[in-house]
Amino acid sequence: MTRLALLCAGLMACSPFGWRGALDIGAQADDIYRTGRAQHLAQQPDGARAAYEAVLRLEPGHPGARNGLATLHAEGRELEPAIAIWRELTASIGLDAGPGKAYLFANLGQAYLLNGEHEEARGALERACLLDPLNPRAWQLLGDALAALGQAERAVQMHRQAAALRQHDLRADFAAAGGKTEVAPLGQALAAAKPQAQPDWSQSYIHVGVDGMMELRRVDAAREAREAPASAAVARLEIRNGNGVTGMARALSNRIDEPGIRVTRLSNESGFAVSHTRIEYEASHADAARRLAQRLGSTQLREVDPGAPVNLRLVLGRDLARHGTALRLSPPASAADGQRLAYR
Repeated sequence: MTRLALLCAGLMACSPFGWRGALDIGAQADDIYRTGRAQHLAQQPDGARAAYEAVLRLEPGHPGARNGLATLHAEGRELEPAIAIWRELTASIGLDAGPGKAYLFANLGQAYLLNGEHEEARGALERACLLDPLNPRAWQLLGDALAALGQAERAVQMHRQAAALRQHDLRADFAAAGGKTEVAPLGQALAAAKPQAQPDWSQSYIHVGVDGMMELRRVDAAREAREAPASAAVARLEIRNGNGVTGMARALSNRIDEPGIRVTRLSNESGFAVSHTRIEYEASHADAARRLAQRLGSTQLREVDPGAPVNLRLVLGRDLARHGTALRLSPPASAADGQRLAYR
């Protein structure tokens, strides 16, 4: 035997498990992790949690399992432990890490947003955008953070950037230009491989419904491409003052920056006696109505027959008069959330 072979044999003999045993543990942890992630995406949180915890018993630093556990915390409205995990995962990531790690900063930023820590969210989301300038989710969330900080003009700019990335193929432009750009992070992101059939965490996101419930969803690029022409149609929105607060409808109209929605009409409700804010919508614009309701908070949705000069009608109620016209990232927790169903 050569000296190197003898040395390797001696080291393996001295190890309690041996080199092969360590590899086996790593492979076992990865197998369990993949099972847990599949359960997570299938909306089976108990099975996913058990799998992630099993992985971490085998390999305490496993990044996929830690991120998965943080996401489960977030979906369960347990923001503090979710933020703690994501802060640890991002602590050692530099700006040269490339687009593959950007999703961790986006997750951290979204958790900060949901926890009302808007300045911290801005910082994390700016890093997410720098690492992966092609990710519309990070730009959208950064716009939401800036809006919450009162920086309306910059927020609109970020939201427009997100909309442009959803609607335009920058990779094709990059290829047409000979694959060159003077912006290093952009070049790194453009040169990165496109998402594959088996998505990793960077192709998943936490979706917050109108009712405040959260779930992990997978980005389906093919579906987005198929639905792009339909989503490009702009929904015409009327804002109707139903609470009698002078100037509220106009003030809110200046803040509506939701992609695919355009304010075309302002009006008044006779008697100004609307107690609860509602959105009336045509069936073909239900998604736009839900997005707008999510931004406003506790808002009733009511489907109406088509035929009006607008596709959506936002009727402002007295409940909105009590907390102003700020657009939210999601509905605030209700009193029924007593024990804190915790997450955005």
